[in-house]
Amino acid sequence: MVSLEAWWPRYLEIVARFGYSIEEDQRATDLLSGIISGQAIPLSNISSLVTKRNVLVCGAGPSLTRNLEEIIQNNINQETTIISADGATTALLEYDLQPDLIVSDLDGNVPDILQAHLAGSIVLVHAHGDNTSALEHYVPMLLQDQTEGNGVLGSTQARPRPGVINSGGFTDGDRCVFLAEALRANIIGLVGMDLGVFVGRYSKPSLSSDILASKTKREKLSVAKALLEWLASQSQSKIVNLTGGTTQISGIPDQVITEFAWDAQ
Repeated sequence: MVSLEAWWPRYLEIVARFGYSIEEDQRATDLLSGIISGQAIPLSNISSLVTKRNVLVCGAGPSLTRNLEEIIQNNINQETTIISADGATTALLEYDLQPDLIVSDLDGNVPDILQAHLAGSIVLVHAHGDNTSALEHYVPMLLQDQTEGNGVLGSTQARPRPGVINSGGFTDGDRCVFLAEALRANIIGLVGMDLGVFVGRYSKPSLSSDILASKTKREKLSVAKALLEWLASQSQSKIVNLTGGTTQISGIPDQVITEFAWDAQ
């Protein structure tokens, strides 16, 4: 896992670039910790799904549906842990794929996240300065539906607290990759991770089609890409980019999904 000391300078750069408040991020973290106190699952519940396993990280980019069709055609989902980034959960459910783990700051299609959680997905809920209302509203619902087969854990980009971890990462998509690498996945395959100028329709519940990303969104995706390149430079897990198209992430080689299917055997 990327240490807090290694992560903190990058967090400070993000805060400065986007005008975020460290104090508000920490306040949200403390709030989430209080809500799930005594009810958060141990990190070992997630590591049992990830450590030494082959993992697919599903972002919500425009390529997602094409990637999911290829995954199903090659039966990769049968032997692979699936981690879904927030709104990508909706696409997975539409393709009858059950994510093992959902990483979300609760601005995607939350009813679908609740549905997937009820069906067995673990949810890693991320706290930051402007989602405290969503934390207060939805986390109790997740906890109410918690069973031995699913569970809830918190995450933060600030200082961790009981029940709330910091494994690095900024957006839901790259945070999935940081977590999988921290837990020493065998192979991490990135799908739906376009990180370009278009936002996929599954990114927000209000979207019915892919759209041109706003300037701020493009900046966020640029930061996510830079963080993945930094992670790749020191990763102990093999990371490959299955997204296709024009997405290029330095240090993370492109691979077609049929090749990943072979590696995953």
